[in-house]
Parts: sequence; structure tokens; C-alpha cells
Amino acid sequence: MLFALILVLVGCKEQEKTNAEIKEQADKKDEIKEEVKELTIEDYQNNNVDELGEVPIMMYHGIHHKKNSETEYTGGNVDKNGYQRTTEAFINDLEFYYNEGYRMIRLTDYVDGNIDVELGKSPIILTFDDGLSNNIKVTGLDENGNIIIDPNSAVGILESFKEKYPDYNVTATFFVNGGLFQQKEYNQKILKWLIENGYDIGNHTYSHVDFTTVNSKKTSEEVGKVYELLDSFIPGKYVNIIALPFGSPYGLEHDNMNYIFNSNYNNNTYETKSALRVGWKAESSPFSSEFNPKFLKRIRAYDNNGEEFDIEMNFKLLEKSRYISDGNINNVVIPEYKESILNVNLQRKLIIY
Repeated sequence: MLFALILVLVGCKEQEKTNAEIKEQADKKDEIKEEVKELTIEDYQNNNVDELGEVPIMMYHGIHHKKNSETEYTGGNVDKNGYQRTTEAFINDLEFYYNEGYRMIRLTDYVDGNIDVELGKSPIILTFDDGLSNNIKVTGLDENGNIIIDPNSAVGILESFKEKYPDYNVTATFFVNGGLFQQKEYNQKILKWLIENGYDIGNHTYSHVDFTTVNSKKTSEEVGKVYELLDSFIPGKYVNIIALPFGSPYGLEHDNMNYIFNSNYNNNTYETKSALRVGWKAESSPFSSEFNPKFLKRIRAYDNNGEEFDIEMNFKLLEKSRYISDGNINNVVIPEYKESILNVNLQRKLIIY
């Protein structure tokens, strides 16, 4: 009885300790919220807060385990057009974004206007097209049946940055074709692992079709077939966003755009909320009157000696035009001179300074 009583008392003490820790964490969160509420105009000025600034959506494809010196092309490009990138270049890209004050957010959060970035930092979005095996290369299963990810694949590198910079908010959206990640025996485990670990999956058409070369029926099939495939693996957990192969169609006025956004395939109706272009430069703030969530530009993540809208050129342009957060997801804070481009249907508390 005495021993049991001691155990109960110890348990109570541990519970008190746990409750105290929970309360302490809650108090800290409240303190942080209070700090955000008490920001002044001077704070906004000192941090150059501008939530009508531009947001870079980076477009990657393959990440190849090579050094930059092992390719015959400029910088970290593995191919002539820079769609394929070396691991060395990708690591350098991620370090550069972090050191420049960028923090990752989910693409779907950007589209919905939910930008949760700390004071003085800027949002950045990473996307990968084609579902290449080097995006998340599985080398086998561990003793518990979990996938083992090659540390030199894109996800392996991203996961290392999660550990190195906990405040980086590491995430990305992977746009897949019918072959998913080209590892048939692991595809289901890969998709589930990505969703469970903070990544998103989107639609890149079933066979990487050029929409300017097909009719409406084929368009619906190419889009709907991928949604159907994802429904079979991760129902309700993928994003209804499509990355347009080849960037086509090149305008919303094309007839096939209607079938990309809303149509039927195999007796199932689908709805796409955003289409990503191949693009060349940063996109508008979701709070800007210039923002169109249905048709979004991206930056091709490649090297070209600071020309043709490569990474270097784009981030030099962003030095004067980037979105800079006030640290409060519920507010939109803008400098007075930008009020004319504010979205009049803004669903946030507006602060103009």
C-alpha cells in the first residue's frame, strides 16, 4: 500500500510538472502574440514590412547527385535549359534563400492568402515537376517497413535542412504524372510519407501533355486521370492545383482552360483551383489587386550568369519588391504608397503606415 501511495504521489508530481510545462508554453505563445499586437509604425518601418510585395514560386525538376564542376553547362545546370540541377547547386540555393531572409510556405497556403512568416522575413515556395525518382529516391525499407530516403535526393536534402534550420519551415509541392515517382513498388509509401511529413502533391497531367495540341476530351482525361490516381492512394489529401506541362496553354482565354479547371473524367467531377505556368519571375502578393490565383507565374531555378530571369537576376529584382511579413497571419500591413493596388475584397485586418 505504501509503495502504491508513493507511485500515486510521484504520478501526481509528474502530472503537475507536465501541466506546468504546458502552461509555460502557452504563456510564451501568449507573450509572442502580445508582442505582435504591440508592433508600432516604427517597427514596420525598421523591418520594411510590405505585404503587397512579390512572392517567388521556385520551379525545380530533377536534382542530380553531381557537383557543379561535373556538368558542361552554366553553374549548377545539368541540362542546357537548366531544368535539371545538381545537388551542390540545390544545397547552395537553399542556403541562399535562408540567408536572404526567406522562409518556406505551402503553395496552397499562398493561394489561400495564409502567409505565416515571422516579422521581417519573406515567403518562398518550392515546387517540383515531373515526379522524377531523384525527387525522393527510396533505397529500401527499414525493419519497420518505412521507406529509406536517399539523402542526396531532393527530399533527402530538404529533410537535412529541416534539422539544420528548424525555423525554415521546410516544405514543397511535388507535381506528378501517371508514373508518380517512377518507383512502382514504393509509390504508395512515398505519397503517404510526403503527406505525413509536411509536403504536398499536385497534378502535372497523366502523360505530360501539351494542352495546345489536344481537344477538350483529352484535356479532361489528362487532368482527371491524375486526380483519380491520387484519390486511390491519398484520398482528400492532395492539392487541386495543376502545374501546366510546357506552360501551356499560355493564357486563360484558351478553350482547354475551362476543362483544366472544371470537368468530368470516368464519371467523376473534378475542380482545379490554380494552374502554374512555367513562368519567369516572382508572383504578386495574394492581397494585391494584381493577383490571380488561377494562373500563377514561377521562377525557373537555374543559373544563367544573372540574365534571362535566372535565380540571381530574380532575387536582385526582389531586393526592392519582395513581400516582407509583419509576423501576424491575421493582419495585412502595407506602406501607404501601395494602397492603390490593394485587393478591395481583403479578408484581413488592414494596417497602413
